Amino acid sequence: MDRLSNPNLKWESTAQFNIGYDLGLFEDRINFVFDWYRKTTYDLLLNAELPYTTGYSRAFKNIGRVRNEGLEFSLNTVNFKGKHFTWGSGFNISFNRNKIMALNEDQSNMLSRITSFVTRMAEEPLYIAEVGKPAAMFYGLIWDGVYQYNDFDEVSPGVYVLKNNVPTNGDTRNVIQPGDIKYKDINGDGVVDANDKTVIGRALPIHVGGFTNNFSYKGFDLNVLLQWSYGNDLMNANRLIFEGNATNVHHFNQFANWANRWTPENQSNTLFRVGGAGPQVMSSRTIEDGSYLRLKTVSLSYNIPQSLLKRVKINALSFNVAAQNLLTWTKYSGMDPEVSVHNTVLTPGFDFSAYPHARTIVFGIKARL
Repeated sequence: MDRLSNPNLKWESTAQFNIGYDLGLFEDRINFVFDWYRKTTYDLLLNAELPYTTGYSRAFKNIGRVRNEGLEFSLNTVNFKGKHFTWGSGFNISFNRNKIMALNEDQSNMLSRITSFVTRMAEEPLYIAEVGKPAAMFYGLIWDGVYQYNDFDEVSPGVYVLKNNVPTNGDTRNVIQPGDIKYKDINGDGVVDANDKTVIGRALPIHVGGFTNNFSYKGFDLNVLLQWSYGNDLMNANRLIFEGNATNVHHFNQFANWANRWTPENQSNTLFRVGGAGPQVMSSRTIEDGSYLRLKTVSLSYNIPQSLLKRVKINALSFNVAAQNLLTWTKYSGMDPEVSVHNTVLTPGFDFSAYPHARTIVFGIKARL
């Protein structure tokens, strides 16, 4: 049911407050801008949980309240200004915190799933939104390595049974064996299940920013832009498929590091054995640091001097070349830390077969007769 078919639904409403400060020094060769903001959104349109007595599990309702609060700083400077050469810089950094202020009536949290053709991924919630906390945090089990032989009693040659003090991983489909994936039993009941799920990652960055430099020398102009994101995690769901095929999708090649999986001869504590993925797939094993620094743009142009153009009766002529996404420094093992295939407020930072930002180089000529 949408807004048009349900007259009781309405658009969200917002209230915003800003404080800014602008400081210029030395004839504006140094310019500093500060901004603080607080934006509160009311009557969010969410797919809310309903009491079981209604006969429906969920329905869209105008519920809840979320607040975004942050600081933004920018600094622009003229570092050098001469007859033929100038150099200017620009730096900006933003800090944003969002917080769930209220959900549906007495609801304390809301879980969100990722819709995917991989059935087992769609069955498990990956995000949690809790009142008093950010709108999206990664949610799942804490990965604890791989079951080793010393976790078992060998009751007969080649037959292994988990020791009484070693928790299961929740796999009721078959007997847990050495080499199977292992998770932490948070509540200490000896069985890893949904009750052991917790926050496993930060979906939103602590800060983002950019740093640009502009150089001019006679007819040449050079611009270099760096951008970054710091403090956010990503769910590298590609590893669920290509690093052990935890979701049982057939006919998929694997990453090269899968050759180092657990075997009796290679008792790895990072990659489980073939068939040892267990029933749960959403865990901290595939949560990675998504921070990055990227050389986003480099552009160079040259304007032909007017003294030369007069001879060929052209008013202006320039040549330029621009390159984007040249280099990225990151610990993220995926193809691009700046992607998300389900980038909503409740489901950010999910990477599954996302196409990376292309590295491009463009040449151009501009003429005015």
